[in-house]
Amino acid sequence: MRRIQVSIYLLAPVLFLLLVALQTESRMLIASGGEGGGDGAHVDIFVKEVKVSPVRAHVGDVIRIDMRWVYWGEISNRYYETTNAEIKANGKVIASSPFVYNYGASLGDEYVNSWSWDTRGSPPGEYRIRGEVFLWPDATPYDNFLVVKEPVILLAPGAEFPKGQGSGGTEAAINPSWPKSRD
Repeated sequence: MRRIQVSIYLLAPVLFLLLVALQTESRMLIASGGEGGGDGAHVDIFVKEVKVSPVRAHVGDVIRIDMRWVYWGEISNRYYETTNAEIKANGKVIASSPFVYNYGASLGDEYVNSWSWDTRGSPPGEYRIRGEVFLWPDATPYDNFLVVKEPVILLAPGAEFPKGQGSGGTEAAINPSWPKSRD
């Protein structure tokens, strides 16, 4: 009787892991256009633009960050995916919004979001800004983010900017595969 109990205790986790594996495989097949009713299409989102203003500021100022991204997956979306649209400064998430592209999303649907980064409590320095919308099943994960080339410069409150520079300025990173002429 004791052997049967031990076997049941050992069998339960194995069955659970098998069930999880089958569900994961099923989702992966659907996302990749495999047996789950897909037609070979794929999921694809790419970040089109990240704009930061001002790029020269004092600690305590509010910095506006705008990001645009595009659903560039299959023509007829028959499922949905949930993720976060995130803004990072030097690798740390400073702003995030949940993002769901819905059942029925169309090729070329564009999404826009704006965040306000309150820099109070941030140490003075340079901050590299990265906008990202990451999806696990994305066919091209290398275009799910953009990094603004010029860093945001935060000075201590009351500190003066170098000669010829003042507070303000705008910098943008634009996906090179989406030229401005296509807007």
